[in-house]
Amino acid sequence: MAEEINLFGQLKFASQHLLNLGVFCGILYYFLKKPVSNFFNSRSEKIEKSINSAKDTIESAQKIYDENSTKFNQIDSEVSNLRSTSNKVSENKVSEIIDNANSMVKLIEKDTEEIINLESAKINNQIEDEILNKAVELVQFDLKNSHDENKDSEIIRKYLNEVKKDVISYN
Repeated sequence: MAEEINLFGQLKFASQHLLNLGVFCGILYYFLKKPVSNFFNSRSEKIEKSINSAKDTIESAQKIYDENSTKFNQIDSEVSNLRSTSNKVSENKVSEIIDNANSMVKLIEKDTEEIINLESAKINNQIEDEILNKAVELVQFDLKNSHDENKDSEIIRKYLNEVKKDVISYN
């Protein structure tokens, strides 16, 4: 029986402490319900504001990124256009330079050909003058030495043969 009393005392002790714990929890619940719920509400509002602020920041960053991407694409297209334009301009300039050089070459060739023709004509005239002067000298020499008709015809033949040789050798 002592064990029953002891068990009964222990149950009474436990029930009293359990009742005290329940009353204590009830008091805590009654007094701390509003401050704890206010704390958690304000905390959830702060977290929600932080999340919304982060969303706004992400959206504005995405807008700025999209704008910059568009600008970069425009810059790339403008650079491509500038490159193609500069290539066309340089190709046109190169073709103009080549055309000018070709026309200058043609003019130089034409001038050179004219100079060669004039010099050839000048040389031919000088050769003819020399041939005529030699012929005159020979005729004067032969006239001084003799006035024979046979000799005269022979001199004229020699002269004609020499003229033919000189003309053939210079052409």
